[in-house]
Amino acid sequence: MAAYDLTLEEMLADPIVRRLMERDGVVEAEVRGLADYVRRRRSASFNLRSPSRIAEESRALEP
Repeated sequence: MAAYDLTLEEMLADPIVRRLMERDGVVEAEVRGLADYVRRRRSASFNLRSPSRIAEESRALEP
């Protein structure tokens, strides 16, 4: 198992993922569109947070 998160490119290149997508009737463009939508929403949400909230969230991620 990989010791890191897969990129979208790696995930979409995986033959098992492709087979599951085909079985479920999901096309690559839909997956990419959804990923882009989430990326934009997260970016907009991140930009609206206060500096103190960002610092608090960063501290929560520290080991």
